[in-house]
Amino acid sequence: RRAMGKKKVEEMQQQRETFVKGCHEKNNIPKTKANQIFDLLEKFAGYGFNKSHAAAYAIVAYQTAYLKANYPVEYYCAMMTNDMAATEKLSEYIAEARAMGVEVLGPDVNESSVYFAPAREGKTIRFGLAAIKGVGEGAVEVILKARNEGGKFTSLSDLCERVDGRALTRKPLEALIKTGACDTFGQTRATLTAQIERTLSRAASILSDKQKGQSSLFGALEEKSSSAMPETISSLPEWPQHELLAHEKELLGFYISGHPLTPLAPLLDKYSLHNTSQLATVPNRSLTRIGGMIAAVTHGTSKKSGKPYSMVTLEDLEGSVQLLVMNDYDKFRPLLEENKAILVVGEVSTGEDKPKIFPQDIMPLADAAKKYTKQVHLRLPMAHLQPEDMERVQQLTATHAGKCPLFLCFLRPEGGSVFIEANARFAVTPSLEFEHEANRQFGEKTYYAVVDRSLPEKARRAWEKKPGNGGDE
Repeated sequence: RRAMGKKKVEEMQQQRETFVKGCHEKNNIPKTKANQIFDLLEKFAGYGFNKSHAAAYAIVAYQTAYLKANYPVEYYCAMMTNDMAATEKLSEYIAEARAMGVEVLGPDVNESSVYFAPAREGKTIRFGLAAIKGVGEGAVEVILKARNEGGKFTSLSDLCERVDGRALTRKPLEALIKTGACDTFGQTRATLTAQIERTLSRAASILSDKQKGQSSLFGALEEKSSSAMPETISSLPEWPQHELLAHEKELLGFYISGHPLTPLAPLLDKYSLHNTSQLATVPNRSLTRIGGMIAAVTHGTSKKSGKPYSMVTLEDLEGSVQLLVMNDYDKFRPLLEENKAILVVGEVSTGEDKPKIFPQDIMPLADAAKKYTKQVHLRLPMAHLQPEDMERVQQLTATHAGKCPLFLCFLRPEGGSVFIEANARFAVTPSLEFEHEANRQFGEKTYYAVVDRSLPEKARRAWEKKPGNGGDE
């Protein structure tokens, strides 16, 4: 009972033998039946409560399920606001909301509230300004007060001149721009960032003149039109996509307008056996293959063994998972760099609150196609196929020559298909570039990879004791 109440998995496992033995001796219950009974007890111990506690949980579960089903926008706004500082949870909520068809929009100085709130007639969620790192609630309140009193802001100059400069200094203004909150002004983030010093300086000068009661040569006319003055800084080209996303990650904790892995999604879909959201359902200590991008790395030395290790946060389009790299450390160490896309084969541990992976192989994600593709098929519709098309196919395969078998799949107009295995000299090297080029030349879904979904045998962890040396782990 104590092991069940404390949710101690290890202690429950130790009690099995005692339980089965007692069932047989005291009540003459067969060993098979006793194990089945204990399986039920063990399952209950994973997440079980007494009746009064479970009843309260059931009521709360019913209420939140009702809100989520009938008021998803308001429900997720409340959830996101409640966990505003927990970026990992925010990422999960945003992914889940989008899966339900609820769009989550980035921050906007003309639409956002302090916290996450319904927008656009209550059909979407708008990111809260206070959730931006470096923009305090005080600055947000001042911005909203100016917006409520004078209407929407029309430009960066208008924003800076109407908001108290003591609250809206360079740091929060830069954070607003880099997270897209000022995109509404119709200029690139690079252009707006370049204008910050000049705009803040002019806004401070105008405010100073107002406080002193001074007016310029043109009097009130120029004062009224000051915010409409043209910017002297010409429009700059936008920062590269990876830089835009890096700023969002830094200031929001995750990517809001896109993800660096999006272009690599076809590789993740084909060569990963699970994504991070599915790992909790994977049997404990089973193997998987999962791809993603390294979001963070911490290197250290084990106090127990004195050997080096790395804790790696691997992020995919669904969430993130921790990797503990100890085996073959020297081999994998060069691959453990932030923002590097990798594919991991490893053992899943689900014994703790969050799944963890112990890798036994790591490779660049781009190498996955070459290692795990058994065949490449090029699907070609026969109805419009011309001799010159076959010449283009030959040129394409020559450009991507390699060792993977190539099959031509001719799609018949009346239905069905004919497969022809190409000669070994037309073997190819599978890759994302090959896929894109084939689909561009001959139509979507021309390229098809037959993927090896088998897994290697489980490797022994470096710290595990071998049988017969006194250990039982």
